[in-house]
Amino acid sequence: MQREKRAIPDELFYDRNDYWIKVAEEAVIGLTDYGQSNIGDIIYLEFVPAGTVVRRGDRCGSIESGKWVGSLLAPVSGVIMETNRKAEADPSQVNADPLGRGWLYRIELANRNEIGLLMNSGAYKAWMEERIRLEEKDEVTL
Repeated sequence: MQREKRAIPDELFYDRNDYWIKVAEEAVIGLTDYGQSNIGDIIYLEFVPAGTVVRRGDRCGSIESGKWVGSLLAPVSGVIMETNRKAEADPSQVNADPLGRGWLYRIELANRNEIGLLMNSGAYKAWMEERIRLEEKDEVTL
């Protein structure tokens, strides 16, 4: 099986739920290229309203593809400042451009120290490759 090359920009942070986090005054959060690929063609997105306070790990929305339904989880704590209404209206944007117009929401960070709990691009790449290796191993042993 040939592995696809995935975009993993160095300037972003990552978590184990396949979110990327761009940190500035506030954080912008989206699904990684690998994450959106695993979910498949996204057909539904719903976000909690702007102004919602979330803690790291809290549910902050729903996502659905043809093969999977799940919750969007906050990789950091804070206040949801804005959600991507265009992606909510057209969820295929997350698949088409996960690192650009397919962003999910902006959050005002409650605790900047939580950034230290996230992975840099090298750590995320290694973690992702290990997951792929284990998935391939499982496919071979079935």
